[in-house]
Amino acid sequence: MQKFTLTVSCPDKSGLIASITHDIASSNGNIINLAQHTAVDIDTFFCKVDFTPVNGFSLEKFKEKFQVSADKYEMKWRLYDWDKKSRMAILVSKTSHCLYEVLLKHQDGQLNCDIPVIISNHSDLAHIATDFHIPFFKVDPAKGKEAYEEDMQKILEEYNIDLICLARYMQILSPEFTQKWEHKIINIHHGFLPAFKGAKPYHQAWQKGVKIIGATSHFANEDLDQGPIIYQDIVRVGDTKSIEEFVLVGKDVERKVLVEGLKRYFNHNIFLAGNRTFILE
Repeated sequence: MQKFTLTVSCPDKSGLIASITHDIASSNGNIINLAQHTAVDIDTFFCKVDFTPVNGFSLEKFKEKFQVSADKYEMKWRLYDWDKKSRMAILVSKTSHCLYEVLLKHQDGQLNCDIPVIISNHSDLAHIATDFHIPFFKVDPAKGKEAYEEDMQKILEEYNIDLICLARYMQILSPEFTQKWEHKIINIHHGFLPAFKGAKPYHQAWQKGVKIIGATSHFANEDLDQGPIIYQDIVRVGDTKSIEEFVLVGKDVERKVLVEGLKRYFNHNIFLAGNRTFILE
């Protein structure tokens, strides 16, 4: 069954939902899900509508019709065809648990995307790419960050990549690279942001005597571990736990949080307003 998702953000006004649903229904679209939210503090309306085409639906005519409403209400909007999957590259280093989780969930059909390539700064996980029949490239950071990122960019362009997943990728990307891929890089941070950013967050948490540890999936930007947050989760830990036990327990949370963040991206649940996200399920 063909499905479209329409996302809309605009200044809040009366009549928005009526206008959106009328345009879909009058174009022979059948609405199967609608979620909306008004962020009162920024006077912004967000809406996500899933609909299926029925007899007589014309994509081009719908776009023309909806643009009239968009101009009237100052809407920023996008229309996604679920038959056209995004292409995601996975960047990894030496740690495998997040990579395995993403690949297995993709194999099970839980991530609506294609994964045509895996890139790493080490060769340790090449065998996993081979097992899943995905091309693997090692790009050497020793040649310098600029040259290294140029090589990586060539691979991303060659494979027509739409989104980059940092599955415990332990290299800091340059501001130039993250700006080029703004809101197109999703990172898993093994800490409950905004606390414990940077290196060794479990060690930081253990030294503070925390009672919970967590993980965060977020968009990567030029500020380390400070990009818009997509999904977070936690697990309780006892005071008798060692740092090594923190790390083991945390891996399970990381797996879940990364996949849940990716799901929300591919399901078009994420709305951005500055450094904030609004997630409409």
